Amino acid sequence: MSKLVSVIVPVYNVEKYIDECIVSILGQTYNNIEIILVDDGSTDLSGKICDRYMEKDKRINVIHKKNGGLSDARNTGIEAAKGEYISFIDSDDYVSPVFIEVLVEKLEKYQADIVAIKGGTDFWDGTTAPALSCSTVIKKDKVMSGKEALELMLYHRIATGAPFKLYLKRLFTNVRFPKGYLYEDVATTYKTFIATERAVIIDVDLYAYRKRTDSIIRQSFNKDKLICLPIAKQVMDDIINYDAALLPAAISRVYSMVYSVFLQVPESNKEEMIELWNFIKQYRFQIIVNNNKLMRKKNRYGAIVSYLGMRCAYRFGRKLGQWGTMK
Repeated sequence: MSKLVSVIVPVYNVEKYIDECIVSILGQTYNNIEIILVDDGSTDLSGKICDRYMEKDKRINVIHKKNGGLSDARNTGIEAAKGEYISFIDSDDYVSPVFIEVLVEKLEKYQADIVAIKGGTDFWDGTTAPALSCSTVIKKDKVMSGKEALELMLYHRIATGAPFKLYLKRLFTNVRFPKGYLYEDVATTYKTFIATERAVIIDVDLYAYRKRTDSIIRQSFNKDKLICLPIAKQVMDDIINYDAALLPAAISRVYSMVYSVFLQVPESNKEEMIELWNFIKQYRFQIIVNNNKLMRKKNRYGAIVSYLGMRCAYRFGRKLGQWGTMK
């Protein structure tokens, strides 16, 4: 008998997108799923739309809760999940009809703990939505250790985001998303890879990732984004405790995050700029001397330019359009 997959969808003020998301999940060729729609205190019609679908399909469970943010909504879904496998789908995205089937097949074939596609097929809201693959024949799959997969993720070769993946539920036994944090995926997803013995990475378009200019990460700078600094320290400390050989990869990942936030700060916010700049100065040499071919070139370019000074690094980075590109 097929294993139950819990699909967790945090929902907040997405009345424009939620129909497309839910319909894509209901259309899965893998039928043994429960769809957990966590209405995180929506003030639009999102919650009512979820209820309407629950009345039509017994596989749907709608949880209405007070607004607590994305992490809190995901954690609520994890607590409610009954399946042996878990997948996260964002409520403004949609997936291929074979998304779950393909990931389950790979997870079970290779007795893996995680199956991840390299990332979503990106598109900007308002542009033509991409067509996704409907084939269950996947030729490009790679089986590797959890450590190898973690290294790929830290070097941005697979997406850091919680979606795009299928997990054994047990990986979340001691892992939860930090409530109230921005960059919650950077602070969390790597922990599931640390607990992973075997992972499978596939390169196929099964997940459509909608980029919105009004998303929290792409909005203008606010001081809440300084949470990137304690997250960076947490990631590096945890990686050292897990396997110090991966520290250069961890530095590369958090350096990218901090640099991205640095480029969002208005020049008039000197205090915040200097706080982020101090981190950049502290780790730029490690970025420059990192010879791993997996590291993104723009990390090294940014580190080199930083030696010309804070203002030059800031203006150079913004001119290259790095602002707002972190995912």
